[in-house]
Amino acid sequence: MTINLKIEKLIYGGLGAGFVDRLPVFVPMTVPGDEVECEIVRKHKGYAEGRAIKIVAASPNRVTPKCEYVGSCGGCQWQHLDYATQILWKELILEEQLTRIGKIREPNVLPTIPSPKIWNYRGRVKLHRDDQGRSGFYAMGTNELVEIEDCLIAGKDCLRSGDEDPVFTQVNPAQNENLKALVAGIVKELKASKVLELYCGNGNLTFPIAKAVDFVEAGDADKRAIGNAKATAQELAVKNVEFLGLSASAMLRAFLKAGKKADTVLVDPPRDGCKDILSDLVKIAPKNIIYVSCNPSTLARDIKTLSESGYKLRSSQPIDMFPQTFHIESVSVLI
Repeated sequence: MTINLKIEKLIYGGLGAGFVDRLPVFVPMTVPGDEVECEIVRKHKGYAEGRAIKIVAASPNRVTPKCEYVGSCGGCQWQHLDYATQILWKELILEEQLTRIGKIREPNVLPTIPSPKIWNYRGRVKLHRDDQGRSGFYAMGTNELVEIEDCLIAGKDCLRSGDEDPVFTQVNPAQNENLKALVAGIVKELKASKVLELYCGNGNLTFPIAKAVDFVEAGDADKRAIGNAKATAQELAVKNVEFLGLSASAMLRAFLKAGKKADTVLVDPPRDGCKDILSDLVKIAPKNIIYVSCNPSTLARDIKTLSESGYKLRSSQPIDMFPQTFHIESVSVLI
């Protein structure tokens, strides 16, 4: 079945969306404002998947992708959008997720902080290898290898790792400096004194906030990351931080058992979010929660739970760590 479709919005996952008789049709590689000839390739309850056969009229925000692998490699979903459109829709998608999933009416989503670099920004990439010794990235939505010779979002000195990841570090070093300054500024503005930090990794956010507070108790299940954090603390002579090699749930249980208090909790969980620890987190009853997220869907789900426990979303600040992709990093403050 082929239809003419006007693309009206973008959704989380990077697809464009148009509507036929109020049924949303999701189409890859499209831009709001595009008019496309679209083939319906699959129907589901409540929505359909489409494929653009022809761009009948292009959106003014459409650009020609710079990379020859766009359309085959699954790494960049938004190279066909100009950058101003990318960061606008990251703000709008975050707002939509907080409203629809989080049930937050009129969430205070701030304009996206743009990345200092939108090309060659990645400090590390993960390459996959097949049985023939070829290396590259997977095609979108599959494990089919796309062999590549050059990646336009990888930095000049980018660390290229295989299937065994090194200790987690932020992939966008320049923007990571802005992230650290943002979180440290929020901690200072909140007049935090004692901070409990969960999912601290190697201390990426710990050391910046330690300068603004009396004490930080920080933990992560990755023992190697904690070892690196302790070494850095010793090297920098940081005395007001205690690093513990514990999971977030174990940290909270130990914190509660000891009867400790923290006025602020900082969380920076993986994409799955914090669902399993929220019941213990609210028992600590921190005055403030700072939630650093790389997934607006799980963020919105968790904020809904925290709202039901009496917390209010003060603001959510998207910060673009991943130009040319649909991925959305954000820092939310709950009070």
